Amino acid sequence: MTEAAILSLPLVRARILREKKRKGSQDLLIVKENIHFAVATIVILNNAVNIIGAVFVGQIVANIFGNQFLGIFSAVLTFAIIIISEVIPKTIGEHYKVRVSLASAKILRILIWIFSPLVKSIAFLMHPFSGKDARPWVTEEEIKMLLRLGRDAGTVELDEETLINRVFKLNDLTANQMKKPIDQIYALDGNKALFEQRDLIINSPYSRIAVYDKNPSNIIGICQQRILLKEIAKDNHGAVTKEFISKPIFVDEKEKADNLLEKFRSYHQHLFIVRGGRGKNTGIVTMEDVLEELFGEIYDEKDI
Repeated sequence: MTEAAILSLPLVRARILREKKRKGSQDLLIVKENIHFAVATIVILNNAVNIIGAVFVGQIVANIFGNQFLGIFSAVLTFAIIIISEVIPKTIGEHYKVRVSLASAKILRILIWIFSPLVKSIAFLMHPFSGKDARPWVTEEEIKMLLRLGRDAGTVELDEETLINRVFKLNDLTANQMKKPIDQIYALDGNKALFEQRDLIINSPYSRIAVYDKNPSNIIGICQQRILLKEIAKDNHGAVTKEFISKPIFVDEKEKADNLLEKFRSYHQHLFIVRGGRGKNTGIVTMEDVLEELFGEIYDEKDI
């Protein structure tokens, strides 16, 4: 029963029980983190009881009833062992794995300590055949499968599963995949006066506008639409656009989406210039572009 309960209980579940401070959870977590020693101890005890017990009972049967009944009794005993000491307790252990694991963890830790010399000797002998297992406890694929199972069971909502899967996707997306190409961006000529680009400023669908010098691919800064509108409202039409720019921040086109989110936060900026391998500006990427990968298309009052 203990074997089935301990093995069927996921390590993650044991850690959750430990965080909830359930009685016996500390011992259970230690057992799960040293599961090879726990399994070896249980196997030693199971086989010792089955083999020694069968020999002992067989000897008693032979002495009382004679050797002619030994075969029949062995068959009956084997069937009883399979049903009573294997199938039934392991079914109960798997069904009530949390209760059984918490209740038996302390006793199992003591047994592991008692049998540790024998277990360590067996582990030493098996070392050449075991090799090193570098596999992580939990993989991204396993989490996705758990989400799918949770959705089928009704414990995880469809939108929750979708959002978490999109979070995993952020580490695979690059700035190059999300950027708006340089020939499609909305930009202003930094050398022109505000009155020359008055309509472009007023009708801009973006709150932040790229500013270039002579060539749209030569972006020299970013300006905020509200600041330019204030200058126009002050009748400061003769001012040159590049007087109101802030220094642009450049990112490599291979930059991952999750790293971009962190940079948007740390730099307090919402727009980056994307550069290619030769240092050439290839487009722009905004915080909205990254957030849309998480939440889908985001529309505001300026979007059609």
